[in-house]
Formats: sequence, C-alpha cells, structure tokens
Amino acid sequence: MFTWPNSLAYTLSAVGLWSLFLVDLIVLSWARQVGLPAPILWTLAAFPGASGLLQFYLAYRLISRQDELVRALTAKRMMAAAGLTIALATGWAVAEQFVAAPNVPLWLMYPFFWSAFAAVTPLIRDSEP
Repeated sequence: MFTWPNSLAYTLSAVGLWSLFLVDLIVLSWARQVGLPAPILWTLAAFPGASGLLQFYLAYRLISRQDELVRALTAKRMMAAAGLTIALATGWAVAEQFVAAPNVPLWLMYPFFWSAFAAVTPLIRDSEP
C-alpha cells in the first residue's frame, strides 16, 4: 500500500529545494574561503534553514489535502522520524560535551530527519497505535 501523496509538483519542489540546499552549502564554503563579507555569509547561511522550512510547509500543504488514513500514517511516520532525530542529536551532543566525541555539524539533522522518515515509512503501515 502506497500512502505518501503522489504529487509531481511536490516531488519537483522537494528535489529543487534539496539541490539548492546542497548548492548553497558549496557556495557558502567557497564564499568563506575567499573571504566574502559577513553579511553575505549570514545571508547564505540563512538559506538552508529557509529551504527546510519551505519544504516542511509544502509537505504540510500536500498532506493536509489527503484523506484521514494518509494523514494519520504520515503523522506517525514524522513523529517516529522526529523522535529518532531528536534522540540522535541529544545523545550525540552529550557525547560531544562529556566524552569528546567528534563534532558533527547540526545542519546534518535535516537530511537525517528525512532519511529517518524514509527508513520508518515501510515499517509503519497502519494507523493503529
């Protein structure tokens, strides 16, 4: 049973936003290396967060137009992915602070969330608790 809303517009938007997200990280890295002024770096640094917010907004709009089953399944999957993401971020931050684990950039939580969502989707197949 396929229960993610099938929308070409959403798919193209998501792919476009992910592409811009990655391009922005590359441009930001380059801009920092060549010494562009701080206001430009801050503007570039704001884009990944804005693109993530826009992707969640588009996903919310798409899901809100679906029937109750699809909304319930998607909500359960997103809660599971959010729980995994928060657990990983919290656990790793504690390990960084107290046991000298290597620093991991926080922006990696965004792709991790969507990876976790993809991983839990086939496991959560009904709206029962």
